[in-house]
Amino acid sequence: MVVFTINDLSINCEETKTILEAKQEIIKKLDLACKYIDISFVLDKPMRVLGKFNVEPGRLARTLDRHTLDKFAFKDSVQVTYEVINDYDPSVKKPLMSGGMGRGMGRGRGMDRAAYKPPVSSFDHTSLQQDMKLEPVYDLESNDDFPTLG
Repeated sequence: MVVFTINDLSINCEETKTILEAKQEIIKKLDLACKYIDISFVLDKPMRVLGKFNVEPGRLARTLDRHTLDKFAFKDSVQVTYEVINDYDPSVKKPLMSGGMGRGMGRGRGMDRAAYKPPVSSFDHTSLQQDMKLEPVYDLESNDDFPTLG
């Protein structure tokens, strides 16, 4: 159980919840009229546990919203401050490439993905085929294949 402390209010969150769900729980408990908040940790020194995300003083990056609380090095209750964000909606997924003409999209230089046809090769691959000679098979127990050296 992770305990977030805001002023004198303590908010308990299960470790199976994500950071985003914990932020939504904070919004609900404080009766805020916004969709998203940024949280900042107020700590004297960082919390560190081997194999987990360090919890350091300052604002938590939004990219960590999808991770569950058990992946962080929370030890005791954590003093938190928040900042109301009105121009960000976490439910809206933005595409990585705007316009769809970026690298890896297969539509560069005006080519459409559905209209692309691979080039046809006129090279004759059968002209370079060679016959392989098989190596003889030896019997390891045979005196004819492996005579004694004495």
